[in-house]
This record gives sequence, C-alpha cells and structure tokens, in this order.
Amino acid sequence: MEPPESDDNDLVRVDVNLASSGNSLQVTWTGPLAVYTSPTKTIQLAFGAAVTADQHLWVEYASQTHTLGNSAELTLTAIEGAVAVTDTVAFHSFQSMVIAIGGNTQNPANFGDPRLGIFTVGGTLYQRGYDVQLFRHDQVSTSGQGAALNEVASGVLSRHVNFVAILGYSWGGGATYQLAAGLNANAQLTGKYELKYTAYVDGIRHDSIFSVGAERRLPVLTQYHDNIYQRRDWLRGDSVAGANNLNVTKTSWGKSLVHTTIDDHSTVQQTLVNNLTTRLVA
Repeated sequence: MEPPESDDNDLVRVDVNLASSGNSLQVTWTGPLAVYTSPTKTIQLAFGAAVTADQHLWVEYASQTHTLGNSAELTLTAIEGAVAVTDTVAFHSFQSMVIAIGGNTQNPANFGDPRLGIFTVGGTLYQRGYDVQLFRHDQVSTSGQGAALNEVASGVLSRHVNFVAILGYSWGGGATYQLAAGLNANAQLTGKYELKYTAYVDGIRHDSIFSVGAERRLPVLTQYHDNIYQRRDWLRGDSVAGANNLNVTKTSWGKSLVHTTIDDHSTVQQTLVNNLTTRLVA
C-alpha cells in the first residue's frame, strides 16, 4: 500500500519499547543516518538526544554512498542507576529495487491473499532483504509513465539505486514491458541503472486481451528475462524470443495450470525467487 503523500517513503520506523524506561534513554548512531520524530521529518533529533519509552523514531539513510556490513547503526542506551544497557539496529542502503506488478483487479492493498501470487513473490523477496514495491497494472501507462516509473526514478536519482528488477503477472506482464521501455526513454536515467532481471508470468499485452493477446516482446535493456506461461487456457501467454521460456503445460507439475492459477503455484514462485536472487544483490 502506498504511504500518504505527506510522508517520506524511504524512512524506517524504529520503536522504543521498554518495560522499564530507566532513568534516561538516549539514541546515538554511526554512519550516515538521520533520525526524526515523525515520517514527515518535521523534527530531526540531535546525536545523543533523549527519547521516551514507547516513542516512534523514523530513520533515514542520508547518503549517496552504499555501506557494507554494520557501518550504519542506531543505538538506544538505557541507564538505570549504575547500570547501562544498549540495543543496536544495523542499517544498510539498497543497491537494488524490485517492482512487482499485478494483473487485472489485483491490488497491493490486498497483500497476503494467496491468490495474488506475484505479490506473494514480492513478499518473499522483501523477507530476504530486497526493497520491493508492489503496484497495480494501471499504475503503468502505455508509455511507461506513472507511479511505478516515478518510484524507480526516485530510487535511482535520489537513493543511488544501481540495479532494477521488474516482474509482472498477466496485464502486469505487459506493464513490465511498458515500464522497461519508459525507463529506457527517460533521459535523466540514461546510464544510471541496469535492468538486471525481468519476468512475465502468463504475460498479456497491457489493456489488450482479444485483439493482441500474449506479450511476446522482450523488455528493453533487460539482462535476463524469465517467461513462464501456460497454453491450456484461452487467455494465455506465449514464448518470447531471447527469454528463458518455460511452458508449464508441458511439465508434469504444471500441466493443469490455467491463467488464474499459474502465478499461485509454488514451483512458479520459487523459480522467480531463485532466478532473481542469483542475479540481483539487495
């Protein structure tokens, strides 16, 4: 779900949650971190500032240079009498961004529904440490413009994201092609990112079912493309020249899959996760 427009969506919320607040609580940090009291960044805390139990903090990685290991850490120190205890959270910057685009009627607001397989894949990647953004197919226009492109551009131009992956199901497959083309046409992004991985799951040309059908075009500038499709249903994908094509109808495990079930199958989802993670660092 998209955050309110007034909020900065690259902040991480950290909660101060102590059974005993002690005599004092303070936050310190190492590395290029900025700490705020709200997601609107109205008040920025100074290094060593006092905080209260149950307070919400909002942390921003404030550098264009990527950190390695635990070189950016936020530390909470609680002092009670002569005893001081600390708790530390390590932060790292994202070098990559993953865009997952749903099919017709699929909404990221319904994340967690097992029938939204491409978003399930996004959730798995998120749990593995990737910066994953979920979008409806209509958030990508025929020229590739829209909320998804804006998010990628923000990451590349403002947060030093180097690598991008895009995957989509059904119309989201067609939208994947359009987004890749839109990114390539954006002069501000030229030479500043690599499209390391793309995927269609039963990809359909965006906003076209009967007149055009399957999305058979390879995404512009992609370095590797998975094309997983079925040929059992009337609404179906097809092979893509230059892609790693997998027709599940010809497999023992996927021969009964149709358009509405292919993205929910565990083997399809695991194939996407495995192939993306071997080609894309977080």
